[in-house]
Amino acid sequence: MDWLRFEGLLPHGICFAGRTDLVWLHVMSDAIVALAYFLIPLTLAYFLRRSRSRLSFNWAVLLFAAFILLCGTGHVLALITVWSPIYYLQGIVKAMTAVVSIATAFAIIPLVPRLLAMRTPEELEASNERLAVANARLERSNRQLTTEVAARETAERELRRSLADLNRAVTELEQFAYIASHDLQAPLRNISGFVQLLEKRHRDKLDGDALEFLDFISQGVRQMKSLIEDLLALSRVGRASDSKLVRQPLADTIQHGLSSLKPLISERGGEVVIHPLPTVLGEPRLLAQLFQNLISNALKFQKPGNAPRIEISALAEGERWHIRVRDNGIGIPKTQLEAVFAIFRRLHPQDEYEGSGIGLAICRKIANYHGGELYATSEGEGQGSEFHLMLPIEPVLREAAVTGDPVL
Repeated sequence: MDWLRFEGLLPHGICFAGRTDLVWLHVMSDAIVALAYFLIPLTLAYFLRRSRSRLSFNWAVLLFAAFILLCGTGHVLALITVWSPIYYLQGIVKAMTAVVSIATAFAIIPLVPRLLAMRTPEELEASNERLAVANARLERSNRQLTTEVAARETAERELRRSLADLNRAVTELEQFAYIASHDLQAPLRNISGFVQLLEKRHRDKLDGDALEFLDFISQGVRQMKSLIEDLLALSRVGRASDSKLVRQPLADTIQHGLSSLKPLISERGGEVVIHPLPTVLGEPRLLAQLFQNLISNALKFQKPGNAPRIEISALAEGERWHIRVRDNGIGIPKTQLEAVFAIFRRLHPQDEYEGSGIGLAICRKIANYHGGELYATSEGEGQGSEFHLMLPIEPVLREAAVTGDPVL
């Protein structure tokens, strides 16, 4: 081939006119540059081989290594041409270097934004410091959270223990109230019987003071009997073994409770207005007792000469029935709206308004037993009262976990 023929060509050293220092200057320079060019691709190859993570631009690094290798080869050929005119081979290597250099340039240009986005060691160190600070804060937060969780678990255990103790105390108190009130009836009947016997057999032998004292005893016996009966009623709420829910029109339940109040309604000239009421799911006996107590209170707590009027209405509010019992009685002071539901809580003297002070406590317990609530509102004394009974539309009775009483 023509590019392998060197006839007629002169070596490059002829241009140096035999000056040895100039020849060795070019030879040593080309040799050192070629050595450096050969070391660079070897270093890159070693880096790529030992690198633990594969770079996404390895191909660009390989192109750059080929470009450097060809540049080194060009310098080796330039060194040879000082004595041998291999200019065709040198030109071919230069052409190959040109092609690879253009390819390397076009390959590197798209990498510039990515290389600029890479963080410097200082930035990486700062990021590591920030990450270490964040990790330390996270560890402190985790320790605090662990401490708070442990404290909450301890508090929950204490709360469960307190609730269990409270439930046991309530159960024991109810059992005591039931037993005590039941056992008190026997001596009370004896007292009542002997008072009646004494009055029947020896009334003509007693003077006025003795008869008055007998009347006081009889009145005390009646009050004590009423108190015991109310205590029994309070302790029995939810204790019946046959407790079950029945779907029944609420108006029928209320009418059943009114049957025993008809004489008192007639005596007081009262009026009970029952607006359309829903069919509710509940224990009819207890619900009848609840309304009986509310209506009885409305008939009893009236101004002298005032005709009692009680209105009962209901509406649905979400998943509950809102039942209102409104009266025109003496009302309740706003500061006592919650206190009236406490057991034995009386706002008026016994000789002014009769009662044991347990009726509203029974009503609230029945409401709670059905999963509802009972509260009162009033504009004040002399303005009447309104009792609000909130009952779930679909209550379900279940056995209590601690007390064993059927609850909601």
